[in-house]
Amino acid sequence: MMFPSRRFSSAASRALSAVVFAGLAAGALAEDGREETTRSFQKTLPLKAGQRLSIDHRNGDIRVRTHTEPTVSIDAKIHVSSSDKEGAAKFAEGIQVVAEPGSDGVSVRTVFPDKSWHFEGKGYVSYSVDYEILMPESAVLGVRNRFGNVDAEGLKAGAEVVNSNGKIAFHSCRGKQRLENSFGSIDLAGNAGEATIVNSNGPVSASDVDGDLDVRSRFGRVTVVRVGKRCLVNNSNGDVLVSDVKGEATLANSFGKLEARNIGGNLGARDTNGSLTVENVGGRADLTGSFGAISFSDMRNGVNATGTNGRVFGRKVAGNVGVRNGFGAVELSDITGAVDVENNNGKILVRNVRGPAKLVNRFGDIDASGIGGDAMVSNNNSRTTLANIDGAVDFTGSFGDIQVTHIKKGARIVTGNGRVNLADADGASYVKTSFGLVEAARIAGALTVESSNGAVRVADVKGSASVRTSFGSVTIDGVQGPIDVDGQNGAVDVKGLASAACREVTVRTSFAPIRIAIPDGAGYTVNARTSFGKVRADVPVESTGTLSGEDLSGKIGNGRCKMTLTNNNGNIELVKGK
Repeated sequence: MMFPSRRFSSAASRALSAVVFAGLAAGALAEDGREETTRSFQKTLPLKAGQRLSIDHRNGDIRVRTHTEPTVSIDAKIHVSSSDKEGAAKFAEGIQVVAEPGSDGVSVRTVFPDKSWHFEGKGYVSYSVDYEILMPESAVLGVRNRFGNVDAEGLKAGAEVVNSNGKIAFHSCRGKQRLENSFGSIDLAGNAGEATIVNSNGPVSASDVDGDLDVRSRFGRVTVVRVGKRCLVNNSNGDVLVSDVKGEATLANSFGKLEARNIGGNLGARDTNGSLTVENVGGRADLTGSFGAISFSDMRNGVNATGTNGRVFGRKVAGNVGVRNGFGAVELSDITGAVDVENNNGKILVRNVRGPAKLVNRFGDIDASGIGGDAMVSNNNSRTTLANIDGAVDFTGSFGDIQVTHIKKGARIVTGNGRVNLADADGASYVKTSFGLVEAARIAGALTVESSNGAVRVADVKGSASVRTSFGSVTIDGVQGPIDVDGQNGAVDVKGLASAACREVTVRTSFAPIRIAIPDGAGYTVNARTSFGKVRADVPVESTGTLSGEDLSGKIGNGRCKMTLTNNNGNIELVKGK
């Protein structure tokens, strides 16, 4: 049966080419009722080192190998299949391979028929031209192809390849390479020189590139291993794995994870909508991520990390570490330099930092220990725990408990609406809070506490103790320096006074009792006064002035220290004690 002639428009021709290539890629020579016609083309032309071989092709594979001779050998296999054997043969004769010498080298073009054809039967036609090319190893290669693979090996003078709908493979080459593809993979393995790879809708693999490498890709995985100099990767919608780069690396990805390992120079890495993992970087690392975790370890020159909506985890860093994060925890350990962390809506956990630490958080706990320098900490609305600090502590916060223990210098703590626990501080310390209990113990220097609406408990202070509070009791035990308590609406209980040294004691409160424990051998000149209450002494007092139920002036022992007690609407008691 004779079908009417069909005119293939350019759009139809492109669609037909796609069908052709898909069939060849599957390995089918012909469908039912179709026969294949083949013919060959061979030609050898002179081509010197440094000259250019240019190939302009459309449908079929191109395979390039090299030799040391100053010639290019072209072997083309032409395939046409159709249900119309005669029409297929005629169509095959219409396919021409044009190989011509020029002033700068040799050009090879494939010319396909562009006229209308008549076909018997179903009228389907498939066609391709596959090239086997042997060229001088020191000649330059240029390829433009559609719907076919490009495979080259052993080039020593560089190449530029632009392909569509097929694989590109370059192995064991030298020189400057530029490989561009769409709808197919690119594989570059072994190149002594720089390389640029541009791809869409296919994976990219590059290894053993002894020069700069620039990769830009979309919708495919990118794998890079062993780059001799700088590495640049920009990818979308696929994972990125980069390792063993001797120079610096700049990496960007989205909608896929990014992993970078063994980078010799500085590293800039950015990932959106995927995790970012970095290991063993010799230079400074700048890391940015969103909607995925950031992880780094074995970093030799510091890290700066910025993240949102994901966890930040870092360990074994030589140098300073800076982190800005939101809606995810931050965990750092084994840092030889300083640490600067600002986080929102996530926990901060810091361990073993040799330098100072600055930690700022909102709506998340802070837990830091093993800090080699000063610790400057700010936290709102969550709990804070600081321990084993080799410097001083400066803390500000609200609506969260704060615990500070074992610090080599003093502490300054300003907070509100949270409990404060300070212990084992080797320096003068200051605490200010409201609506929370204050506990301070084993303070090597002076202690100052300002509180409201919360109790204060002080023990074992080598310096002086000054306490201001309201609506909370005050308990003091074992202060070696002067004591000054100004309280309102709360009881005051003082014990553990030094008997051998003279330390002044001043206590004021209201609407609650004052109780002072006097140790054996202590000497005080006492001036105690209250209203709407009584003054009672269970220790011997030698009266030196007024003596009534509400007033007491006298000496205890030798009277060498001054004790002033003032109360309103509460009793004052002097009792035996230690």
